[in-house]
Amino acid sequence: MILVSHFGLASGIKKALEFIVGVQKEVYTIELDEEGIEAFKEKCRLLSKDSFEGTTIIVSDLPAGSPGATAFSLLNGTGDVRLISGMNLPLLLDLVLSSSVKTIDALIPEAISSAKEAIQDYTIVTNEEVDDEF
Repeated sequence: MILVSHFGLASGIKKALEFIVGVQKEVYTIELDEEGIEAFKEKCRLLSKDSFEGTTIIVSDLPAGSPGATAFSLLNGTGDVRLISGMNLPLLLDLVLSSSVKTIDALIPEAISSAKEAIQDYTIVTNEEVDDEF
């Protein structure tokens, strides 16, 4: 799995992931930073020279963002490469913890579904706030 993002997010979320589940030697990070898109592309090219077995899952921070689109365009063709956008910790936990027991075709949609379900609004409305609205 390759986590791609704008500056700081991929490395930070990998640290949080590893804090919970331990070191993940098969999870890599590439970030678009102040060095620019050409440096990001070079990091992708270097990583693409590694031979990965099975499916490579790229998880990006934003739909249609430069990191995800660039990584996918450079790594696609090196085997079975999938791109998921909307990086968050519940998504990564599900991908990591379930990857050994689910097929890739079940893993990805189930992880996305779990990640969506983890997004909750826990706003507490007090009686005072309700009265003010009417």
